[in-house]
Amino acid sequence: MLRVKKATLGKFWEPELASLINLRGWQSVLPDALEDQQLLLVSDQLRDLLAGQGWDTARGPGSAALPISLLLLSKAGAKRSGEGLDVAMDTLHEAMALLSVTVDREIVNRVLHRQDGCIGAGLMQGLRLLVQNVSEPESPCPA
Repeated sequence: MLRVKKATLGKFWEPELASLINLRGWQSVLPDALEDQQLLLVSDQLRDLLAGQGWDTARGPGSAALPISLLLLSKAGAKRSGEGLDVAMDTLHEAMALLSVTVDREIVNRVLHRQDGCIGAGLMQGLRLLVQNVSEPESPCPA
C-alpha cells in the first residue's frame, strides 16, 4: 500500500518557496519541476486550502500553495492592481483546483513511471484560458 508519513517530508513553506524561485526562477514551481517531497507537500496544502482550512501559524510560516497559485496566475496573465493581483476569489479557487489536479496527476505519473507530456505547459495553458475567460466581458444576451 502506498503511504507516506508527512513528518518525513520536511517542510515547504513560503521561505523555502522564495529560495527555490530565487535560485531557479518561477518555472521551478511548476508541478513537473518540483521535487517529490515538495510536490507531496503542495498537494497536501492545496487540499487544506480547497477544503476551507486556514493555515495554522503553529505549523510554521505560510503555506507555499497559495503563493504558487498567485504566481502562476500572474504568469498566466492575471491583471495587476498596484503591487498585487486583481483576482476574484472564485478565480483563485478555480486556479487552485486546477493546480491541485495537476499536482496530483504529476504524483501519479511519478508513482507509475509514466510520462504524459509537459504537465507544466498544460497547467499554464489552462490558467491562461481561465484568466482570459475571466477578463473577457460577457456579451449581453439578446432579448
